[in-house]
Amino acid sequence: MNNGQTVPCYNLQIGTENQFITDFGLFHNPNDTGTMIPFLSSFSDRYGHMPKECCADSGYGSEENYSFMEACDTEAFVKYNFFHKEQKRAFK
Repeated sequence: MNNGQTVPCYNLQIGTENQFITDFGLFHNPNDTGTMIPFLSSFSDRYGHMPKECCADSGYGSEENYSFMEACDTEAFVKYNFFHKEQKRAFK
């Protein structure tokens, strides 16, 4: 970008449970949506099972991610991408 902005070229993901770090991953994709499935797969590789629950912000909300978690019997607590926009009065 020629406007002086710095753009990250990596994305660090950290999974926690009861304030303990259970998994981490460093991805070359700055987009959160595209990192969820590889991150959950790395959790499965490390511990031999998928997490029972997954809580993430709306940046991870996509049909592909929801389908993956449903197929793995992981209960998803992930808002969809337009959740916050739909809560505003101007949205119709």
